[in-house]
Amino acid sequence: MKKRSIGILTSLTLITSALLSACGGNEAAPGTNANNPSAKTAGPVTLNWWSWNPDENKAKTYVDAFNASQTEIKVNYKRYEFTDYVKTLKLAMISVDEVDIFGLQAGAMIKEYSEFTEDLAPYAKKEWGNDWQSRFYDLGLKQLMSGEKAPALPWFVSAAGYLFYNNTIMEKEGLQPPKTYAEWIDVSKKLQAKGITPYIQGGKDAWQNLDMFIALSNEFDPGKIYAAEEGKAKWTEPGLVKAASVWKEMFENGIMQKGALGSGFYPDAYDKFNKGEAAMTLLGTWNDNRMTKTILQTHRQKYGVTVDYEFIPAPFPDMNGDGKPGKLFGGPDVALAINKNSKKKDAAWKFMKWLESEDGQKINAKYLMMPAIKGIDVDDSDVLTQRQKDNMKQQMKDLENSLGRRELIYPEVKSALGDALQMIATGKTSPEDGMKYVQAASEKTSR
Repeated sequence: MKKRSIGILTSLTLITSALLSACGGNEAAPGTNANNPSAKTAGPVTLNWWSWNPDENKAKTYVDAFNASQTEIKVNYKRYEFTDYVKTLKLAMISVDEVDIFGLQAGAMIKEYSEFTEDLAPYAKKEWGNDWQSRFYDLGLKQLMSGEKAPALPWFVSAAGYLFYNNTIMEKEGLQPPKTYAEWIDVSKKLQAKGITPYIQGGKDAWQNLDMFIALSNEFDPGKIYAAEEGKAKWTEPGLVKAASVWKEMFENGIMQKGALGSGFYPDAYDKFNKGEAAMTLLGTWNDNRMTKTILQTHRQKYGVTVDYEFIPAPFPDMNGDGKPGKLFGGPDVALAINKNSKKKDAAWKFMKWLESEDGQKINAKYLMMPAIKGIDVDDSDVLTQRQKDNMKQQMKDLENSLGRRELIYPEVKSALGDALQMIATGKTSPEDGMKYVQAASEKTSR
C-alpha cells in the first residue's frame, strides 16, 4: 500500500511538473524569476520554509535577521514534529504554493525526495565558484551529493557516538566516564549500588538503538556496517555478529536500565537524564546546548532542579580492546532543499545562500549547532564551565575524524535492523539469527 501511494503521488507530481513546464514555470535559469525574469512584483515575495528543526524560537532568530537584511523577501517558517513532518511533506510537494524551501535528512530521506528537489550545484557554482564544495565540511556535503548534483545543501552538521555524562553526579561519586567495556560495566555496578541509574536508553525508539549498534559495529569492524548496507558485505560477518552479541550482553550486565526497551527517549529518558536521574546516555553533538547557562536555567524551571548539572560528552568506550576510543559518525543534521516546482526559486536561493553565509552560520554557532561551512568557530560564551569549553574545541577535531554516516540509506534495511535489535535484546532470537534476518531483508532491497 505504501509503495502504491508513493507511486500515485509521483504521478501527480509529474503531472504538476508537466503543467508548469508548459507554462514556462520550470525553465528559469539559476538566479532568475521562474515565471517572468523581467517582471517586478509589488511588495516582498513570501517564502514558505518547512522543517522539523529548528524549533520556532530559534527559527525566529534566523527569519528576523534575514528579513531585516533586505526588503525583497519575507520568510514564513512552519515547524512540524518529525513524524508529522514526514507524513505531511510529500503531500505538500504537489502544491507549488505551499512550500518553497524545506529540510531533509541525509540517507533514505534524500533518496525519497530527490524527485522533488532542485539541483543546487549550478546555483552554488555560480555563487561560490568551481571549488564551491571546498567551503563545506566533507562530513556534511558528501552524504548529500548524487554524482555532480546537489539535491540539498547541509545547513548544520552533527555526529552521534558520544557517551554524554552528568559530571556533577560522577564527581560526587568519585567516578570517571568509562573508557573501556570493562570499566563501563564496573562504573554501572558502582552507580547502581548508590541507587543511581547508570545509563539510560530509549529502547522503544529505533533511532537510539541504531546509534548504539553503529557505534558497536564500528568498534568491532570499522565501516563494515556501511559496506553491508550497500550489499558489498554480509550482515552475518563476524564483526557485525559480535556487535549484536555485545548489544545483547548490555541488557544482562547492568549497563542498560531495567525496562529500557519500553521507554521512549524523547521525552521520557531524556527528561530523566536532564533531571539528574541517570548518569549517562548515548547522544551526539546536537545535545551540546545542554552545556549552556541558558538551557540549564530552563531546566531549573521545567524540572525543578536546584543545581546546574555539568553535562559533558565523552568518547564512546573502547569496546574491542585496541586501546582507542570509538569514533563519531554523522553528517548533515538538517539539509536544505528547494522545491523544484516552486515559483519562487530565485528568492528561495537568496534565502538559502544567506543561511549558508557567515552571518547565517554564526547563528548556528551561537546555538552550538555545528556550522556546515568551514572557518566558523562555535560560540562558547554561554557555556557553563571551562572544562566544557575545552570539550567543544575537541569536538571540532572529532568531527573531522568521524568514521562514517549516521543515517542508513535503505528504509527496508533500517527497519529490519531496528526489529532485529529488539528481538535480540529480548531473547526472541540469537545475535546470529538476528543478523541473518537483516541479511535477508538486505538481499530483497533494490539498489
